[in-house]
This record gives sequence, C-alpha cells and structure tokens, in this order.
Amino acid sequence: LEAIRVRGPDNTEIHRDAGFVGGVVSSELSEARGTGFAADQGLAVLFDGEIYNARGDGQSDADVVADLYRKHGRAFAGYLEGAFACAIWDYGEVLLYRDPVGIRPMYWGRDSDEGFFFSSHMRPMVGKVDTVCELLPGTMYSSKNGTSRYAVYPPRVEVPGTLEEAARKLRDLLFAAVEKRLEDGAVGAMLLSGGLDSSIIAAITKELRPGLPAFTLEVEGTAAPDTENARVMADYLEIPHTIATIRTDRVGEMVPDAVRILESFDEDCISGIISNLGASGAVASVTNCVLSGEGADELLGGYHLIKNREGENAKLEVMDRLLGVAYNTALQRLDRGMFGSSVNYRTPFLDPAVIAFASQVPVSWKVHEMDDGRVVEKYILREAFRDMLPQSIADRAKLRFAAGTGADDIMDQVAQEHFAVEKFDEETRNTPGGYYLNSPKELWYYRLFKEYFPSLAFEQIVGRWDPDK
Repeated sequence: LEAIRVRGPDNTEIHRDAGFVGGVVSSELSEARGTGFAADQGLAVLFDGEIYNARGDGQSDADVVADLYRKHGRAFAGYLEGAFACAIWDYGEVLLYRDPVGIRPMYWGRDSDEGFFFSSHMRPMVGKVDTVCELLPGTMYSSKNGTSRYAVYPPRVEVPGTLEEAARKLRDLLFAAVEKRLEDGAVGAMLLSGGLDSSIIAAITKELRPGLPAFTLEVEGTAAPDTENARVMADYLEIPHTIATIRTDRVGEMVPDAVRILESFDEDCISGIISNLGASGAVASVTNCVLSGEGADELLGGYHLIKNREGENAKLEVMDRLLGVAYNTALQRLDRGMFGSSVNYRTPFLDPAVIAFASQVPVSWKVHEMDDGRVVEKYILREAFRDMLPQSIADRAKLRFAAGTGADDIMDQVAQEHFAVEKFDEETRNTPGGYYLNSPKELWYYRLFKEYFPSLAFEQIVGRWDPDK
C-alpha cells in the first residue's frame, strides 16, 4: 500500500481473513465516494474509482458495490455506472473487476508458491511475482476460476436522424455527464488545454458551477500554443485561470520518474505524462479532484491518423483500435499523471451514455468532409457546442497534449543531452518482449523502464499508443 500511497494519502483500510490480507488507500473526496472499503459477513470490497448508481442515504461507492454483488452475484459489474477497479473477498475467493473502458487500472500476478497478488500499479509486485497480467477492460478475474468477460448493460440511447438533432442530443448527454461528476462537490478545478475537448468541459462547467478554476500547463521557453488558446477560452468564460510553468531544464530531470510512475516506455505516452505530471502538481495546491476532457478523440474521431484513412470502414477501424488500447496508453497516462500528485480525475466524455451515443454516430458525422474538400475531425462535437465557444476554439485543429504544452518541442533535445546511445540499429531496436523501439529517445525510456521493472513479464504488458508504429 505504501508503494501506491499517491492514489489515496488520506485513508488506509485493511481487511484480514484466513489466507487473505488486502487493503485500499483513498483520498478525502465526499460521502458518496467514501474510503473505498466495505465489509460485512465474510464479504469485503476494496474499491478504486467513482460510480453514479442510485444509493441509499449515507451509502458509499463500496457499499453500493457490496449491495449489487449480493443482488446480482458475479454479474454485478455490468450494472455499475462509472469508472472503477475493485476487488471482492468472498469466503476464500478473490474476485477482481475493471470497468468496461479500463479507466481505472488493475494488475494481478502469482509467485512460485502460487501466492496471489493484485494491485492498481505494477510497482508493488516487482520482486514478488513470477507472472503478472493486466486485467483487461470489461473483465473479471477469479482466484479459483481465472479470467472471463462480464456482460455489460449500457444505457439505451437513440441517435436522432439528422446531424443537427444528433448534435443537440450529444450536447444534452455531455451536460448530464458533467453534472453527475459535480454533484458530490469533490471537483475543485478543471484541466484546460485550450483544445476543443477541455474547452467544452470548461464551458459546460461554467454553466453548472460558476467560478470553478481552470489550470493550463506550459513548458518555459517553448512555443506552446495551448497557453494562448487556454487564455482566450478562460477570458471568454470569465473564469479563474492559472497557467503553470515547467522550467525547460526540469523536463530532463522528470523523465526517470515519469517512466517509473507511468510504468511504460512508449515514447508518445512518456511525452504526454510529463505534461500531466506538471499539470497535476499545479492543481494539487488547490484541489485533489479535477475534470478532464480525455476520451473525446477516441470516441468522436479526433486523431489526424483517422482523417488520413480512405473510406469510412478504414476510419472506423482505426477509431476502434485507438479506443481498444486507450486503457494502457491514453488513460494510463492520465491516471498515473494525475495520481502522481494524488489528484483524482473525472472524465465526462467517458460517461456510459456518451459512449453508447458515440458508438452509433455515423463516421461521416465524426470525421466530416466539407464542401471545400477539407476534412474536419470531431465535427458533430464542434457543431454541438459552437455557440458556447470562441470561433478560434470551435475551429481549432487537434493537437496532442504534449505538443500543445511545448513538451514535445524539447523531448528529443533532452534525450540527446541525457542519454548517449552507442548504437541504434536492429539489435537495439528489438526488445526481448517483442517491441520495436522507434527512436534513440524511446531506447532511453526502455532502459530506464528495465531498471524499475527488470522482469520480462512487466515489459510484455506495455501498450503502444500509435497503431501505425
């Protein structure tokens, strides 16, 4: 638990039973969230995340999980609404569950004596297990029966027949998603990159919770386009706005910790988490819970590599692949980056109703070809909120978080300064785990990773963000 104390520095709950000891750390957020722990009559729940199911007075998330488990048995997770990873101890058996998108993490492993371990991070299991696996989204694991998928019961959401009507529907769904995540009063700030997604969340939040502050990150001395766009958006909304700065020389110093915290060596993820760690460090001075615009790119066709595919089927295939790997790429970066400073995060775009809606929206409404031949990403989202945004933001093209903050501009330079590569060829490009390293920079990250996670078992879990690499 000490190895993952950043996930919850305020509370520690430990449950012991014959043959079992398990614990959970949590932050003080709200009564609805609780401490992530519930136990009664041989049943114990260890919970990470937040759920939005109906509940009785005073019930916490873990209490709701316990009640649904008693009602539905092992199928209970299909009825949960929210982001979660949890463990249930039930009369001698450990059951692990992860939400259908994989927003919250979960790993498990065994040692040579068949002892069973599980954790939100890989770090606590280094040196303790011989095998390690990541629990996949929408999956459960039984210490007696192994892994299986559980049935998910998404909300019924209809997509109207015209793009204009569908845009209004998307707007209503996102308003509802943000409102749910503000209800318990735990959210104290929002991340504002100045891109479309975070700007929309900020605009909605201004309507629902006026005065909630926004935070933007930039790297000192770089041409960071996020800074000016975020300033434009914050001025437009007239909300409190903080621009936090990372010194250029600090970026190189942060890389070893970034690899250890992220538990990955994928070069795109590392560039991103530098920015996330900087942002969470700034936000932590104000709050331990933020709103994030993560998820819109995967659901609504935001990445440029989608635009470059010919035909709707090819575009849809890339969108599905990006959403399918988000759990150990984009979402892992967000999770570890925010919890690097013990900041909880909430992602309205990944609300089950929004996901159900987006999964039915025609590709041509997401990646839309204009009359002048331009191809516009996230078109339906832009149209849904165009009247709530400055025109420059509504029309702003997608830019990676690390590029927008300026971190991308200096990562190659930092690698050259901090890592002298003696050779970079087919021998060094191919890792024992089967990864093809794309650059000397990524070789540096990989070697740092192996210092923290020497076993091949951990290397084989690492995800690759860009499907073209």
